[in-house]
Amino acid sequence: MRLPRLIVAALLGAVLVLMFPGVATAATTYTDSVSGYEVYATSTRGTFTGRATGALPGYWGATVDHKVLSPSGDVTGGSFYLATSLNGTATLITGRVGDGEVTRLNPSATGCVNQYYDVNLVLTHVSAGATASGTGEFDGTLTHRRTSVFGRCVTYAATITGSLTLSL
Repeated sequence: MRLPRLIVAALLGAVLVLMFPGVATAATTYTDSVSGYEVYATSTRGTFTGRATGALPGYWGATVDHKVLSPSGDVTGGSFYLATSLNGTATLITGRVGDGEVTRLNPSATGCVNQYYDVNLVLTHVSAGATASGTGEFDGTLTHRRTSVFGRCVTYAATITGSLTLSL
């Protein structure tokens, strides 16, 4: 008995997808607006958490390792996650901070003023499951909010806003 041509074509297509999975699936790019707070910091590490809105709404967190900011510094590593819904399924997207820059936007400001930084991160090993082959980037502004307390300048809060783009 001969199979109809349509069934043969479908079987051949399925075999090709199994043999060459990269050809059958293209990366999808998602863009979110993110905002949040720096919840812990040292001279070479910042830890952030917040909310994402857009294509992958949810909650995110990141640890960013960097050289001492004097007044700017290179990013040396870190990690991130985004708890979201992807295709109707609760998903945890994870990845690494590959490199980037933290650049002071008002380095010549004097006195106890807020400090503004441009933050650019390259994201690698982005994964929404077993395969960590995705990429991404973050571009945003970090604000160190400062005030004088008994004649001493104190950073009392730090906020971050920006754009997160992920290709999965």
